[in-house]
Amino acid sequence: MQEISNLALFIILLFVFVPIIISMNQKLGMGKDILYSSIRGFIQLLLLGFFISFLFSLENVFVVFGYIFLMMIIASLNASKRGLDRKKSFFILLAGIALSVLLCICIWLVFEIIPLEAQYLIPVGGMFIGNAMIAGAVVLEAMKNNPEMEEEFLKKKAIKIAMIPTVDMLKTVGLIQIPGTMTGMILAGADPFGSVKYQIFIIFTLLVVSSLAAIIVCLLNYKYIMKEISIQQDTSITL
Repeated sequence: MQEISNLALFIILLFVFVPIIISMNQKLGMGKDILYSSIRGFIQLLLLGFFISFLFSLENVFVVFGYIFLMMIIASLNASKRGLDRKKSFFILLAGIALSVLLCICIWLVFEIIPLEAQYLIPVGGMFIGNAMIAGAVVLEAMKNNPEMEEEFLKKKAIKIAMIPTVDMLKTVGLIQIPGTMTGMILAGADPFGSVKYQIFIIFTLLVVSSLAAIIVCLLNYKYIMKEISIQQDTSITL
């Protein structure tokens, strides 16, 4: 695949100002947020490139899994603001993300989809963690906004909402969009049909990751919500 020139990279960065100008023109109030997020994302990706290159050179499995666990912690911290209590939500998310992601990584390793190497574990782990984080965050948000619902309906609604993005992606994949991994492999010169098989494995694994993370976070968070409601009721009765 042809390497992207610095000039091309600079030009595409200028396109960041298009949504900023639109935001200012329409008075959306998102200009600063877009600019900040763009600069932050750019810096984070540059740092990630240097850091991953360093990890690849170490060839130490324990360091690799340590970095994957660090990604889980960062994801849990980022999404914990969606819950009722940030500290408790952090541990609930960490449990949901860790269990779902590690299970799927083990499946990939057992069936030799990827070797036990940093070059494969880190990108795959990051992809799984990102999907698990989104599913868990949506569950927390849905349950926080609907605490008065009955247990069965609350759990069903939260998990259903969390699963919508993944399910909708499955409905349109191959028709509307070519997924990122498949696109990257084709651009790198891989056989299209081989890329398709790899992408199929990824998509259905992401479905499993999202489902497990949503269910685990839902069950743990519901116990916490019920405990908080019980404490509030006891306090009101005492008063």
